Amino acid sequence: MRTYFLVYKFWAIAIVLLLSSCSVLSTFTKPTRSAHPGRTAISSPAFLPAIAVDKPAGPGDRTARNNKMTSTSGTTPTTPVLSKTVPIQSIPVQFSLSPIEAASSLQLKYAVLLDTEVESLPASELLEQIDPWMGVPYRSGGTSKTGVDCSAFTMQVLDQCCGRKLPRTSKQQYAVCEPADLSTLLSGDLLFFATRGKTVSHVGIYLGNGKFAHASVSSGVTVSDMSDPYYQKRFISAGRIPVASAQ
Repeated sequence: MRTYFLVYKFWAIAIVLLLSSCSVLSTFTKPTRSAHPGRTAISSPAFLPAIAVDKPAGPGDRTARNNKMTSTSGTTPTTPVLSKTVPIQSIPVQFSLSPIEAASSLQLKYAVLLDTEVESLPASELLEQIDPWMGVPYRSGGTSKTGVDCSAFTMQVLDQCCGRKLPRTSKQQYAVCEPADLSTLLSGDLLFFATRGKTVSHVGIYLGNGKFAHASVSSGVTVSDMSDPYYQKRFISAGRIPVASAQ
């Protein structure tokens, strides 16, 4: 009888312990009822406490990071500074026009008429006195722009340009000039021709490159070439006006 009682007591304790363990487990495994019928909500699992993770410092945190480094290390970090200023040495630039670019319209006109470079043209003063006479018709004994003969043309141009005083006729001008060699001709020298007979009857002003300005019977005041057969055949000599004739 005693043995039976002990066995009964053992099983009773075992059943109590078993029931107790099941009730404890049910608190962990028992599902939470959802507000919606038919659905079972699962309890959210518990996680470990949040761990703080340092983020990489952005542009705005640079100052704080430097301050932190200063407080911990005791030294101030130096940040290299790159200069964006590039020294530029100023170099003076000089522009110069070529003779053809700096030439006046008058010079360009006579560069074409004389078939020469601007640098080889006569003095501008001579061209400025000749140009107003261009195209004036020839008239024997004439002295104005309504009509002029060859010697009146040379006399007035050289007087107005250079102050050289010449006599009135071509023969008289030939007589006062000093002979000049063709190889050493200068602009402003005179060229003498025999257009009527064998003595001097025509005169012109040498301009350069074999060209001369004169009052032609057929064309009026114009520019002609010494190599023209007509003038080449009738050429007598060249003459240079003496400096003493200037006042």
